[in-house]
Amino acid sequence: MSPNTDHSAPAPRPELATGPGFLMGLRRAITRLRGDRAGAGAVEFALIAPVLIVLYMGSLEISVAMSVNKKLARASSTVADLITQENSVDKTYLDSMVNVAQSVMTPFRSDGLKVKVTGVAIDGSGKATATWSWQDDGSRPYAVGSAQTLATDLAIPNTFLIRTELEFDHDLLLIMPGLSDVELRTLKMKKTYHLRQRLGASIPCSNC
Repeated sequence: MSPNTDHSAPAPRPELATGPGFLMGLRRAITRLRGDRAGAGAVEFALIAPVLIVLYMGSLEISVAMSVNKKLARASSTVADLITQENSVDKTYLDSMVNVAQSVMTPFRSDGLKVKVTGVAIDGSGKATATWSWQDDGSRPYAVGSAQTLATDLAIPNTFLIRTELEFDHDLLLIMPGLSDVELRTLKMKKTYHLRQRLGASIPCSNC
């Protein structure tokens, strides 16, 4: 045997990266990822949070708008109740009714509140006409003698009514007031109330 002959065993070939071992490891990694639920709650919250915020804001806006609407109805009835306790009124007295209405609207804002008061006479045939009318800007909203529309149960012949009309624009999106481009941002509210005089046959206004 030649002394120069190399009897050492051949070196083992390294396993290719794409061999069966790599595929098995990749499969195990995918299996672990599929079963890992860490962070799933955060992802689900991120998806549903915008919907929850919109629902919360919507419910808040609805509840505030309903409260404002009730306050406006109460202000209209309060003004009518105070006027019908008088024998006669004038513009100065009627001007004070604006402060009354604004006080009833507290704690909600009342700037922009419009107040109209009308004395309505119903003749023997049940026809209703305005004997006088007043608005908070000093104008006369209805001409004297102009026909007025009343519900059937109110149009009692030979009677008199005081009608109060309150109008108010309620702004939505109180949480984000900067969104001025949003449609339906303002709700136009109006409440009308009728009451009969407590004393006498009618309630005249001396300078309306």
